[in-house]
Amino acid sequence: MKTASHSLSGCLLPAVIAAALCPLILAGVGSTLIVSLFGLLLCAAGFSRRSAQIDLRIFRPYLLYCLVGMLSCVNVYRNISAGSYVSRQLLFPALYLLTAALDHRQHAFLKQLCLLCAGGAAAVSTGRFVLDALLYGRAGRLGGVLGNPNALGIFLVVSWFALMHCISEEEERFGRLSSFLPYLEPVLLVPLALTLSMGSFLAMAAGILVVLIRKKRQSSLREAFRYGCRILAKVSLAVGTGVLLYLSAARTGAPWCCLLLLLYALAMTLCWKKLGIFFDRYPKAAALAAVGGFLVTAVIILSRPSSPETFLERLEMMRNGAGYLLRNPVLGIGPDQWRIWNRFDADKYFNTWYIHNSLIHVGAELGMTALILLLFASVRIFRKDLKPWSKAGFTAFFVHTLLDATFFHTGIMTLTVITLGEPRLRGKTLGNRTVKLLFGAFALVFLCNLYYCIRIG
Repeated sequence: MKTASHSLSGCLLPAVIAAALCPLILAGVGSTLIVSLFGLLLCAAGFSRRSAQIDLRIFRPYLLYCLVGMLSCVNVYRNISAGSYVSRQLLFPALYLLTAALDHRQHAFLKQLCLLCAGGAAAVSTGRFVLDALLYGRAGRLGGVLGNPNALGIFLVVSWFALMHCISEEEERFGRLSSFLPYLEPVLLVPLALTLSMGSFLAMAAGILVVLIRKKRQSSLREAFRYGCRILAKVSLAVGTGVLLYLSAARTGAPWCCLLLLLYALAMTLCWKKLGIFFDRYPKAAALAAVGGFLVTAVIILSRPSSPETFLERLEMMRNGAGYLLRNPVLGIGPDQWRIWNRFDADKYFNTWYIHNSLIHVGAELGMTALILLLFASVRIFRKDLKPWSKAGFTAFFVHTLLDATFFHTGIMTLTVITLGEPRLRGKTLGNRTVKLLFGAFALVFLCNLYYCIRIG
């Protein structure tokens, strides 16, 4: 009886955190009010922890990055809460510390619950796409519950890598929950095609390359090739279905056809495990399906003829942002200031809050000090001996931050920290007093942010 009660209490905390993740996903780039409330919930949970095993070489530079961001806020706005994203980003070291305070089984359970949440967001987004096609006779690129195709794209890519990690032999099992996870793979990949997000597909390709390189180091070239074919075969099948779904809804005069493709996607999902067994048993079929992935890629590129022009515009934006890196190397020009400066400089006005390269944006608005600290934390992540799919997921995330404002999207960052972060790996143990002191400091800042939201709102 005591064991069952202990098991129930151990599962309760991950369930509460996963449930609180849903509004963060729906909040887009984030709401300071929602993030502050969620942060206070994390701190309350953290006070119940007696210790944490955490990698300080990631935690410390990122925490210092947040402190430098607050100083930049004070320099411009005279308070720590005014900058739209700085006050929200303190959530991530708090979340990293909390996951470090969970035991391995609790963290694994939390990851899998978050993946169910991501799968639900993906399914709802796909349903919304089909409904729009049927009701309005048209459908564009899918932004889904995140409201932006590029954000949804990388959200699904990160979720897919985390899912592949969780269904590997290296992760903890939780009965029916674990047996259900493989069916989420097509649920995540079909709407990924509907986003037509070139940056997300590029990031995904970079992550898959990392997995294949790791596989090559551990086995022969032949085995690595077959392994890659099995991965790409399933990806090509699911993404190809999504491409056909998009074309039927957006490029034909009969959008109702997408209903038939939706039914096909559902049937494919139900048969997903059997498809995996089929590709394992027949490597030539897997190779043929993998080659079909190049055709799918070509169709996606042709479906977005404006993508080269968009990419060139982003390069212009990066060049403009790089011009502000030395305006104030210590604290930057201030959070949310680049758009204002860009409006009045001699360059093109891009009409966006974020430079589509997160590193350049951080350097321009928060200063070179913040940028260097962020790079220290990033380098440490890549130097850690992470599991292949976790490192691949971080690679995909990092590649996308160089092409978009991914780093500033609260829901994507939260999902990445929970599902791909391994804080306990090579971590140092923090005692009860230190853990409570840190969570107390986090709670104090979240309370300041909450007070600021109430006062201005």
